[in-house]
Parts: sequence; C-alpha cells; structure tokens
Amino acid sequence: MKAKWQTNGLTAGEAARQSKSRVTAAPAPFPSPEFMPEVVKLYETQSSMAAEIQNPPLDRSPSPASAPPVASAPGPRAAALQKLYNDAINHVLKTCSYDNFAKCFPTPSKEVPQSMRQLHEQFNEKLGNQLRSNFEDVLRDRNVVPSLNELDRLVEEAKRRKARAQEEGVESSPMPPHTLPAAQLYLAHLSPSLTQASQEIQQQQEVTQAENSELLDRVLQQRSEIATLVQGLENVVADLDASVAALKPEELDALREEGRDVDEEMRMVT
Repeated sequence: MKAKWQTNGLTAGEAARQSKSRVTAAPAPFPSPEFMPEVVKLYETQSSMAAEIQNPPLDRSPSPASAPPVASAPGPRAAALQKLYNDAINHVLKTCSYDNFAKCFPTPSKEVPQSMRQLHEQFNEKLGNQLRSNFEDVLRDRNVVPSLNELDRLVEEAKRRKARAQEEGVESSPMPPHTLPAAQLYLAHLSPSLTQASQEIQQQQEVTQAENSELLDRVLQQRSEIATLVQGLENVVADLDASVAALKPEELDALREEGRDVDEEMRMVT
C-alpha cells in the first residue's frame, strides 16, 4: 500500500507540482505606491534627455574660441628644431642596424642570435630615449622654446608693421645692419656696458670730490691755527726785543752780576 502525504487531499507529488507552478507564475515585483512619483520623474527625465540628444536645440551658443598657445608651447621655429633633432636621432638609430651591431659581437650573434636581436632593440630604445632626454634638458635649461617663440612673435610683429606701413603709404626702406659702419655697430653693442661704467665712474668721482673737499677744509683749518701760533710767537719775540732795547748797559751788567751770584750760591748749597 503506497503512502500518501495528506496535504489538502493531494499527494506529495501533486503538491510539489502546484507549488512549482505557483512560483513560476508569480508576477514581477512592482514598485510600492510611495515610490511612484520618483519613478515617474526619472522616466520623464530620461525621455527629455533622449529627445534632446536626437533633436538638439538650434539656438545653442557657439563654443568659445580656442585660447592662444602659451609661451611654453613650441612655435614654428621650436617645432622645426624638435623635428630636425628627432629626424637626426632616427637617422642615427637607423644607421645602427642589427647587421652593424652584430659585426661588433660576431660570436654571440652566431651562438644566440635571438638574444642579440633583443639586446640590439633594447640598446636602440635606450639610446634614443637618452638622446631625447638630453635634448629636452638642454631646451629647458637654455630656455630655447620661449626664446624661439619670442623670435616668432617679433618676426610676425615686424611683418604686420610693414604691411600696415605699406597700406598707409609711409613705408621707408630700413637700413640693413650689414651696411652700417663698424663704429656704429660696436658702439651699439657696447652702449649698455659703457653707460654702466660711466655711471660707476661718476659715482666714484662724486665720492672722491666729497673726500677732497673735507680734506681741503681740514688743511685750511690747520693752516689758520699755524698762522695764529706764528703770529703769537712773533709778538712774544717783539716784546722781548723791546724789553732788551729798553734796558741800559749798566743795568745789564748789574743783572749779569746778580745772576752770577745766584748761580754761585746755588752751587754752594748743593
């Protein structure tokens, strides 16, 4: 007698099939009512974006003009210099072919040709990178790119000024530099250094003049003091001469005798 699982009057197999059919036929989940406004808003946003992509507006403002290149960006001359150097590097690397490289290492090229080819490729790659890196260092240290860009700017400005002068009818033929006299050329080159040297000499001259004026005042003051002292001595000598002239001969003899007596007394005392 077969056993049956009693589940609402159904066997176990029938109950499993009905459960499977219920799971398979279960409806897809639907958003809850509280999330419906967000779903509608998201759908409208996506619809408007799709319509804008398919039919872009005609009154859209034009894109702004591109900014002029900065001073560090390579101009025509800088780009030509870089292209020339890159071409030279490529020519050097092309000259260093595998055949020429293998001739320097005949034994390894015969024994391990694959390794030699890899070594040749690595050598060329490293050599090219090193040459380009050194060139970039020179350009950066010497400020080459901004200088060439400044030269391009000056040339373009000269062309514009020449064209404007031609339009205005006031064009004047400039004098070529190679036709200028030698004196004018070297003076033009030496003018900044000569001007600086002249200013330094003028400053030194002013300082020297001030010192000389101070020394002159001191010498004049000393001369005045010397003249005063000499005049005082002359007055004293004149007074002594007058005193001697006023004395009589008898008085002079008496003074001499008195002086001798005083001298003898002093000797006796000592």
